[in-house]
Amino acid sequence: MTANTIGENTQGQSTPESSDGSLNTSSLKTDNAWLCLRFTQLSLNSQKIAFSASSNNSIAPTAITDKQRVWQCNQLALLSGIRPDMGINHALMLAPELIMVERDIKLESQKLIELSYWAYRFSSHISIYNECTLLLEIGRSIKLFNGLNHLLNLINNDLSGFAIQTSLGLAYTPKAAYLLSFESPTPQSPQANVRQDKQLKDSINRLNTCPVEHLEIQQKVIDQLHNCGFENLDDINHIPNAELGHRFGNDFLHYLDQLWGRIADPQIALTPPENFEASADFAEPIRNLAWIKQQLDRLLNDLQQFITQRQLICLSFTWRFYHENNRLLKTVTIGLSATQNKFETFQELSNLKLASIQLDWEFSSIELSSTQLAPIQLFHDDLFDPKIDQQQFKQLIDKLSNRLGHNALFRVRVAPEHLPELCNDRQYAVQESSSNKYQIDTNANADTNNRTPADELLDQPLWLLENPQRLAQQHKQPLHEGPLSIIHGPDRVTSHWWSKLQSRDYFIARQHNGRLLWIFFDRGEKNWFLHGLFA
Repeated sequence: MTANTIGENTQGQSTPESSDGSLNTSSLKTDNAWLCLRFTQLSLNSQKIAFSASSNNSIAPTAITDKQRVWQCNQLALLSGIRPDMGINHALMLAPELIMVERDIKLESQKLIELSYWAYRFSSHISIYNECTLLLEIGRSIKLFNGLNHLLNLINNDLSGFAIQTSLGLAYTPKAAYLLSFESPTPQSPQANVRQDKQLKDSINRLNTCPVEHLEIQQKVIDQLHNCGFENLDDINHIPNAELGHRFGNDFLHYLDQLWGRIADPQIALTPPENFEASADFAEPIRNLAWIKQQLDRLLNDLQQFITQRQLICLSFTWRFYHENNRLLKTVTIGLSATQNKFETFQELSNLKLASIQLDWEFSSIELSSTQLAPIQLFHDDLFDPKIDQQQFKQLIDKLSNRLGHNALFRVRVAPEHLPELCNDRQYAVQESSSNKYQIDTNANADTNNRTPADELLDQPLWLLENPQRLAQQHKQPLHEGPLSIIHGPDRVTSHWWSKLQSRDYFIARQHNGRLLWIFFDRGEKNWFLHGLFA
């Protein structure tokens, strides 16, 4: 994963301010819009525990615990009086049927990274703000998605499908967006769609009403602000900066300047990797693939969504089966000969390949990965030749190769060699290595772009001898069942000067019975050779 720095006013431009020191909304543009996605129940959701009591998997009060205290809890637990930071014993007294699950910080981080990959489809600038928050720079995405309302509706619909509790904040600076995520309705609430078109324009006014306890500053500074009678940001804006710095420190002033956009607030932008990797763990060892078909389909669907969002094509993918303690048991690689990036294709080829496996072992987890990903290449197809038959043929090749094994099928290809006997080569019909990348790139233009010097030998027979046959000669003329008559040539081929120089003059010769032969004179050995026969 790579990272870049992004932020407002990173070139040193000044940001317009109003008389009270806050941001002047009249001169702001949506190019600086930031969206905050704060996942309020990430500890629950990362362990596939829904917050809402109406969900099928929320049949009992459930709490995530950390260091003998309640970290997060679902709605049923809240209705029982359980609250975060409550001791476990106290919580059990309120709800004896409480289900307690230990917090998994690694799983939460993994879930947040997965969500950042998903968010990449809406913005090219994604940053992880803290352990449960993503920041999206959406200023340049608003026009792309036909308006802010449509963009936010797409994000809300995806989050609803993920069953991820999210609080949304929208503003002109990163810190302001995060602060407003405590004041805005969640995307799942009915009021969210009503306010979407006004959230950005009203962000400054709503910032002024934000309580000081939500500010990202030290708790002692918050207590000092309360002691001085400050309840919200609007109260602070009426105090000169010099006096604020003298009372509460320069760090507080720096925070306010970034909050209002008076100075830059660069964020670390994440770039999703080009490789895909996902896994599924099972509580009990598995011996039958039919038992986990749903998990297999889920992983394949994740792969298909990943390459679609990143505009990539998958050249091969690999299944790995693990026993306990992450001991690798089996590796199954599936190659693709064409740009078939459909879930149905992945599913069919996986079923064909996995059906041939004899499961005489148990596995506890599976992993799906793909390192053979490449950008989509756009080719200009003939308007009157959509090449449907060619695509169907490649699908047939994929099915046969994955059913019989990738060593069972070969295809002939032209090799970049000058010597005729080396021009033809064979390769596996479906590659399972990095060389497959070049196969797709060259197939589309193989007829025009991949010509070799040997292609200039137009008068060449299709039937070549495996090894050139030395001919007898008389008075420097070749003999083969009698004297040969030269009717065409020479065509000179010179190659392999770096190892053993080959210099040949090729001719078409006719026998006394009329048969045509392809012969050459080796200029190094001073001998004639028969190399091919014409039909």
